[in-house]
Amino acid sequence: MADLGEGPPVVMLHGLLGSPHYLLPLARSLARSGRRVLVPWLPGHGPSDRLEPFRFDAAADLLADAVDAAGAERPAVAGHSFGAPLAVTWASRRPVSSLVAASPVGVAPLDLGPALRALRFSRLIARAAPSAAAPLVGRRLGRRLVFGWFVGMARPDAVDPAMGADLVRAAATAEPSLREMLTELQRLDLTDAARRVDCPSLVTWGSLDRDGILNGPGLAAALRCRTRVLPGAGHMPMLEAPYAFRVALQGFV
Repeated sequence: MADLGEGPPVVMLHGLLGSPHYLLPLARSLARSGRRVLVPWLPGHGPSDRLEPFRFDAAADLLADAVDAAGAERPAVAGHSFGAPLAVTWASRRPVSSLVAASPVGVAPLDLGPALRALRFSRLIARAAPSAAAPLVGRRLGRRLVFGWFVGMARPDAVDPAMGADLVRAAATAEPSLREMLTELQRLDLTDAARRVDCPSLVTWGSLDRDGILNGPGLAAALRCRTRVLPGAGHMPMLEAPYAFRVALQGFV
């Protein structure tokens, strides 16, 4: 778990097949402004152990316990993509000072048919990732394939090749847990947890992010909170529009 700065604690949760790498630029900015920022690996990613069976409530409790053990009480919690339902679940079960759900999933019905069929090749892709990552994302076409087509970024060139290679390698570590986490996401009804949240909250997404467009308004309604749509950004607004994203978070982290 990355642990930067001193001050009121902020926890940032990455997305499925992600890693803390892409959240660290924002984490460093927040740390410079007087925050203590903790960015853990999600269960089943990188060096974190798998959670078997994977459940959002159990995963949220596990992450909250780790942050408590680090001495960060009642943090602000911000989750991106798959990290958003984890953040909402956390806020529905534990005291937090505020909540941010960025590019959320977990509200609109999710069709995982194509993704689940593609899992037939996931083990082969994971085995190739360590050696193929750098050559793949070192090319503009590769970044457009991975971060544009697969991830859903509108501006895939916003991913630095070195960061992109780290993200591809990190994604490979989550392959053994992927089917179970996707299946759990498919059956998730996040609105029930959202209605139990009682803290200042924000839902934000990019105007070109399909997941945000489908899930953001419903989640905001359940949380009874404000929204912020970032023009021209896709599924990773913290990289595609870093200044606008940082401004949107003011008052919540």
